[in-house]
Amino acid sequence: MSGIVDVAVIGLGPTGAILSALLGRSGINTVVIDKSDDIFPLPRAVSFDHEVMRVIQNLGLADAIQPYVVPYPPTEYRGADGRLIARYESLPPPYPQGWQPSFMFKQPPFERAIRRSLADLPTLDVRLGTALTGLRQEDDHVQLDIMSGSGGAEKLHARYVVGCDGGTSLVRKLMGIGLETLDFDEPWLVTDVLVNDNGLGKLPQNIVQYCDPKRPTTYVVGSGNHRRWEFMLLPGETAEEMNQEAAIWRLLGRWLTPEDGEIWRATTYVFHALVANEWRRGRVLLAGDAAHMTPPFMAQGMCQGVRDAANLAWKLALVIRGQSAPDLLDSYQRERRAHVKATTETAKSLGRVICELDMAKAIERDARLLREMGDPPVTQYRQNLIPGLDEGTLCSDQGAPVGLRFPQPEIAREAGACLLDDMVGASFRLVVSSDIARRDIPEALRRAVIALGGAVLSLADAGFSQSLGAGEWSIVETGGILKAWLSDHGLVAALVRPDHYVFAVARQLPDLNAMSDLLDGHLHSTIRDRIDA
Repeated sequence: MSGIVDVAVIGLGPTGAILSALLGRSGINTVVIDKSDDIFPLPRAVSFDHEVMRVIQNLGLADAIQPYVVPYPPTEYRGADGRLIARYESLPPPYPQGWQPSFMFKQPPFERAIRRSLADLPTLDVRLGTALTGLRQEDDHVQLDIMSGSGGAEKLHARYVVGCDGGTSLVRKLMGIGLETLDFDEPWLVTDVLVNDNGLGKLPQNIVQYCDPKRPTTYVVGSGNHRRWEFMLLPGETAEEMNQEAAIWRLLGRWLTPEDGEIWRATTYVFHALVANEWRRGRVLLAGDAAHMTPPFMAQGMCQGVRDAANLAWKLALVIRGQSAPDLLDSYQRERRAHVKATTETAKSLGRVICELDMAKAIERDARLLREMGDPPVTQYRQNLIPGLDEGTLCSDQGAPVGLRFPQPEIAREAGACLLDDMVGASFRLVVSSDIARRDIPEALRRAVIALGGAVLSLADAGFSQSLGAGEWSIVETGGILKAWLSDHGLVAALVRPDHYVFAVARQLPDLNAMSDLLDGHLHSTIRDRIDA
């Protein structure tokens, strides 16, 4: 590449890698730099959800990562006396996103599978062992100062820069962007253990939150023989003393002895709740841990970063192609910051339950939860804790399901069933019920959607799904998820964004006529105003 590239992505962790892959598959010229020569070899994240899996599917990598993922087990909350006080599970089938709602995974091979796929994208230039040292915004680009591992300095020019460089983000610091604290800072020791067969037989099969004031502890069932314990540090304890092998085995003694496995990794963290005050400043944007950090009690840390990538990739692509004005990028912060804050507040509330150190308050907490949730407690579903989008590039005044995730049904084809995205891709989609005839769809709306690289999908009742040409499909589902979803919300049509959030809906046939104007108003108004001026 020479001259000005479209996007420079700083950091090649999961968020940066997935953002780069999405941009590369859109044909956006992208340079990716990371100061490390290889992926981090030890696990940090251990779980992700069906939203992430759908993005992985859209990248064509679902089969590649399957060896490294297993279903997420139920989670039990045990009170001060060991009694079950709450229980969370994944949604039962049929799965609304087409996938098991949550997974446990091995992060290093998962990341490696994504990185390998980047080599197949001709518009991507991946530079490992290369560090960012400075950046400066100009009117039409950003100048980056970078340095290779051998000490060679270079200047790189990009129309946009996305800092995916973690919680200590240099991009964020160079831009002078501060962090808002959400009032959660708790020190924990995180220990990963590779457990042998003898040890595995001693351990719970479910994830357990030990809400014990004497030592709040999280036990996580990882994939294969990987198990994780997270121990809250008590007042007076230091990271240095608790991160010693003897101290770790003393904590693990409730479950294992050194003969039952080996410590794979142990480190101390302060579980923070932080969010950047700005996610976009001019041509520089933040994503992933550079933009936010959340306590781990909802297993949403990596998921939040992947949502950032999926939200930002299609908007950057439209802006860079000139199909939308740069103001579209302002919606990234409006949508994602509010979503992150809401999810983080829920994680904090769960954390407060777990982290209580006062025995009397813990006993009161246990009694309250059993009154509220029953004894034994009724099962709750994790996915119901994740909010939708409230504002931004969507028609929020229409009410639900605008801002919620669009389902992904299994589709009947003559060549064999597949998931919806595998047939029609991940782009703007207009989906209409079987009650709507093709002639009822306004031509202007078909042109608007297809011009953005989308498709018009007409739900049919029988036969096989088939292409009607010019980006239009007749789809036949096997399980009735989509038909039920349209019926439950009283819809005849839905317009869906490339990141699978519902943009607008039609509850009756005349509503279709307004959809094209709604789409144009959200994506193109600044361009039109500039032309009119």
